[in-house]
Amino acid sequence: MADVEVENYKKSVTHAVERWNKKLVDINKELAPIQEQIDKLEANNHPSDDDKKKLKDLQKQRGDLRQRVDAANLSLKADLILRPLNPNADKKEAAKLPDWMEKLIKDKGVAISKYIVISADVGIDFKTGKITKFVPLVNVKW
Repeated sequence: MADVEVENYKKSVTHAVERWNKKLVDINKELAPIQEQIDKLEANNHPSDDDKKKLKDLQKQRGDLRQRVDAANLSLKADLILRPLNPNADKKEAAKLPDWMEKLIKDKGVAISKYIVISADVGIDFKTGKITKFVPLVNVKW
């Protein structure tokens, strides 16, 4: 039988990851056409002044998206830090959480596109119930 504390923690983490996922899906939708235009403009060996100006503008837009990715990652990390696992939770069940979290992020994360790849590095202090390390690794083709 599953531990109630661990199950409640899993629900909380799942909701936080779903919010993070939605943010990244929205960013991915904006990034794809911008990156495709950048790729085309960068492939041009003899760009016009207008092409150079457009490329610079697109790179700025892409930079703004990068900041939004960083903000989404920080928001997820804060959500997880502010929701500690109850220290009274079953230790055997809690020991499975890092692997569960990594799988959750892969399963619930953004559908991997040619621009975004997701993974995570997770660590939990079982005495305090707090996440000691959470690094959502969102690799975006910039």
